Amino acid sequence: MSYLTHLIQPLKQEEFLENNWTKKAIAISNKGEKDFTDLFSWEKLNYLLNFHQIKYPDVRLAFDGKVLEEKENRNFTQWCEKGATLILDQIHRRIPEVAIFTSKLSYELGYPTQVNAYCSWSSKKGFSPHYDTHDVFILQVEGNKQWYVYNDTFKYPLPNQKSSSFTPPEKEAYLSCILHPGDVLYIPRGHWHYAVTKEEPSIHLTLGIHSSTGVDLLEWLIGQLQYREEWRTSLALRIDDTSFNVSVENLIKDLKEYINNHNISEEYNNYLDGLAKPFEQYNLPYQAGFHIFHRDIDTKFKVSQFQRLKISKMADDDGYKILVSGKEVSIRGVPEYLVKNLFSRETFTGKDIINLLPDYDWEIDIMPMLSKLVNERVIFVESGL
Repeated sequence: MSYLTHLIQPLKQEEFLENNWTKKAIAISNKGEKDFTDLFSWEKLNYLLNFHQIKYPDVRLAFDGKVLEEKENRNFTQWCEKGATLILDQIHRRIPEVAIFTSKLSYELGYPTQVNAYCSWSSKKGFSPHYDTHDVFILQVEGNKQWYVYNDTFKYPLPNQKSSSFTPPEKEAYLSCILHPGDVLYIPRGHWHYAVTKEEPSIHLTLGIHSSTGVDLLEWLIGQLQYREEWRTSLALRIDDTSFNVSVENLIKDLKEYINNHNISEEYNNYLDGLAKPFEQYNLPYQAGFHIFHRDIDTKFKVSQFQRLKISKMADDDGYKILVSGKEVSIRGVPEYLVKNLFSRETFTGKDIINLLPDYDWEIDIMPMLSKLVNERVIFVESGL
């Protein structure tokens, strides 16, 4: 089952994508069949506050529609008692369970995700009506919360087009709902909303999906064109409109030729994959070159999780390029069936590779190849027995 499917159960994924994604908010009741306390809880909140030195604005307060200044964080328990909302940003970087969840979802959807936690205590509004510049899923963890969602007044806002620059809609909310633990609310970017806590303390997680837009594609294309001399050359002086117009037309012609001679969609897709940060980065002491083969041929390796990994043949047909986490790693002198087999499984041992490459020497051929993949963070050594 896909992670999006699990998130929006019992709503069918096909129905959600057709009727709601980027179009219309929807509240999805879990009917008591799931909860999100494995991701976050009051205990995990207290752990972060007690043992992590989280600074403003990653931890901040909102009260009566406004975000409070940094100095108020010194008294945030008193503000919480008054009804302020406590916001904790980037918990996907602080809690392993949330990190795994967002990594899986990012891998599936192909776009970055993030999770912030909101903890509130009374019927005071934390925020005034506003919209987000990315799509969000609200995951209700503890308590109950009343939500109001309004139509967009400016379709598909970009990150720099904040709701503070626009006037909220005057019409009534098209969706009013109360979320209970385990419920999910999807809100498309640009749709105005606000929430009010009911009688008891509430925790909800806001899962943000940062999809790319046509503007992002053009910005990437501008970056590609910067390496072409034609686009770095100054336009003709505007003393003569004819010369200026000719220089612009020449650039337009060059742009058309560039697009026709490149697989833009594939190149941009590869670029987005390269932006993805690996879920696992460190595997010491092995990445430093020590004790990689601590069990000799029985050493167990695992393929890096939740990363979009692409494999292509090298131009000279003598090896393969592995594109992962924004870098290319090449391995030479190996057959195609090894590469496909190696990255189609979650774990393997040195003995498995020997069985796949019976004509290759363990110390001369196989160990250097595996060492390189470990050092480049493409595969990881599993420690212990």
